[in-house]
Amino acid sequence: MKAKFSGRDTRGHLFVDCSECNRGGNGAATDKCSSGWRYKKGRKGGCFMGTLLQNLEVA
Repeated sequence: MKAKFSGRDTRGHLFVDCSECNRGGNGAATDKCSSGWRYKKGRKGGCFMGTLLQNLEVA
């Protein structure tokens, strides 16, 4: 399934939205991110260090 809020920037780096991150509110990681653990809806925040959920991919 294609990621809705995450994508690549103009330099090709992956920006992961908190709602689509493994350490975010919808993720299953045991060590949640301190800034993204409460976000379950998109466009509330994100970073370049996150990892996408397993079922998502970026074009």
